[in-house]
Amino acid sequence: MTFDPAQVLDWRHRALIPQGKCLYIQSGDPGDFDGYLIGVAGHVLESHTKDMMFALVVPERRACPNRNEADVNAHDEMFSERVLRVSGSLFRALCPKACIIRGPLNQRNIIPLKFIFSEPDMYGDLVESQPPSAGPISWRSVVDLAEMVQRKDVTSVVIDMNGSMGYFKLLTKLAPSLGSKLKASGVPIVIMAGVLAEQETGTLRVPGRDPRSTMNAIYHPEAVQLLLDMAKKEGVPLLFVTNNVCNHMFRFEDSEDIIKELELKGLMKDLATQWYGPHLKGKCVPFDWVSFTSMLLYNRFPALLRTEKRHLWVGKHDASILVLDIADPNRSTTPTISANLHGTQLWGVVDSVISVDRSTMLQLARSLAKEMERL
Repeated sequence: MTFDPAQVLDWRHRALIPQGKCLYIQSGDPGDFDGYLIGVAGHVLESHTKDMMFALVVPERRACPNRNEADVNAHDEMFSERVLRVSGSLFRALCPKACIIRGPLNQRNIIPLKFIFSEPDMYGDLVESQPPSAGPISWRSVVDLAEMVQRKDVTSVVIDMNGSMGYFKLLTKLAPSLGSKLKASGVPIVIMAGVLAEQETGTLRVPGRDPRSTMNAIYHPEAVQLLLDMAKKEGVPLLFVTNNVCNHMFRFEDSEDIIKELELKGLMKDLATQWYGPHLKGKCVPFDWVSFTSMLLYNRFPALLRTEKRHLWVGKHDASILVLDIADPNRSTTPTISANLHGTQLWGVVDSVISVDRSTMLQLARSLAKEMERL
């Protein structure tokens, strides 16, 4: 199927978004290359869609300059400010019109510090090389975000879970209309997380981590539970994108492969070079791009996106455990399924992505570079 990227990036084309302003809240992922890629896409989406506003929430991750520190939750406030200054400056350069929100400190981290990417070390020079016109980041707050949600001319809100949801608890408290406006958008909450019940988990095995817990849900399990509760109460559909799907459909060999295939230029090219180092050779997957593209195609371009119904099971005491089981009462149980469903409770039926047309993902990514030049 042929398509016009400009039509996909006009969110009102073939969509159910009502008249009035629509606020898109992107849960930012400030370390990964693909987090910046979808940030650029949000900026372009705003320019293509009438009466759309784009807000990007950048979480404060638990940061420590000592990579040999044994405590994975160690946090150095001064170093954290350096991390935020780098990521915020990059987002400001790439998304000059976005409302960039400083989110709260992540509740927890489970990855050993020696494995965590250091933004000041790896991206610092890229920030210094930006033209003076880019300017320093001027943060907005979750309070500001809530005021945007509550505006009378904002008739719908779209939110994703491509990063930490730490801001969600305060946002729900300050913006009582959030749930109804999420429902009004006609767009599902896209969740980049979860594991398939019938498959062995492939998450990094580290102490203190349930292997069924995936990254975006790990940072703030309480906020994830609040998100699920609101979706159920308001009848907002959920669209899950798992790592299983991304690994299968959108894998690249190295940074050069990604730069060539996505036709990256300028700062995005530099970010890809820094992020996809030798340790990721053969395993370079822009996960967030699969999720973002799925969100744009859902219910608009069905020939380009395949989904299936699954039962969502959530950890009884830890909402970062999200297990997607086949929605078939006649399916046979296996030891793997039993183990993955242990200690969970049924939330309900959700949509789960099976596949996204690869050429579509590539064409949309390639169109961003041209759009950024135009904007």
